[in-house]
Amino acid sequence: MSGEQRDLTPRPNPILAEPATPETCAGDLRSPSEQQAAAGAARDQAAFGRINAAGR
Repeated sequence: MSGEQRDLTPRPNPILAEPATPETCAGDLRSPSEQQAAAGAARDQAAFGRINAAGR
């Protein structure tokens, strides 16, 4: 990055902002492999969050 700083401003999660209705769930059209990748990324994010919260 040529001297530019990344924008680290927190943004609302669009998934959490949506109400859990059948219509919004039906809108999730990821393939099974994309769903697995997203689930793995969520597990990684949760694990790293716990590590950071523990101060290690």
